[in-house]
This record gives sequence, structure tokens and C-alpha cells, in this order.
Amino acid sequence: MDIDTPQIIIQLLMGLVYAIPTIFFIVISIYYLSKMKSQIEGILILIGNVIIFLCIIIGRILFIQFAFYQKWEGTIYSYITTAISIVSVVGSVLFAVGIFLLMKKVIRTKSLTS
Repeated sequence: MDIDTPQIIIQLLMGLVYAIPTIFFIVISIYYLSKMKSQIEGILILIGNVIIFLCIIIGRILFIQFAFYQKWEGTIYSYITTAISIVSVVGSVLFAVGIFLLMKKVIRTKSLTS
């Protein structure tokens, strides 16, 4: 079986481009945590984005395994990607809750100073 290396590299790069916003949020949340000393909203944002990032990378690797190396049948690949999507949704919920808590804190602080 001939493996198309340029196509694999393109798929990996597309996965990394898709992950750039997540990496950006990971860096921002680490910065926030370093300045604010372990706030729950920062921890939730960080954990949520790390989960999302790992799902992006694992999903891309599995796609390459499925499409180029044909390791699994379509139904097995579908089950695996469904599980990864569920884990990614958990990460997104953690991120959203962290953002909500941060917004609530900012609004509360803003209303106390006004």
C-alpha cells in the first residue's frame, strides 16, 4: 500500500491550524492563573481547553489512521469519533462555565466600583 505522505502532512497541518484558537485560550488561561493565583474560572477554562485540544489532536490522528492506513471499518471509526466528540463537548462545557464565572466576577466587580 502506497502512503501519500504530503496528504498526511496536509491533514496534520489542518488539524494544527484548527487547534490554534484552543492553544491561544490555553496560553491566556495559564497567564490568568499566574496573575490571579488559582481561580476556579481560570482552572475550568484551562482544563476545558486542554480537553478540546487533545480531542482535536487525537481526532486528527485517528482520521489519518482511518483514511490513509485503513486501520478500522467505518462503523468502528464512527464509534471512536462519537466518543471523542462527547469528550470534546465536556471540555466545551467546562470552558463555557469558566467563561461564565469570569464574566460574573467582572460584572460583580464592575457594579461594586460604580
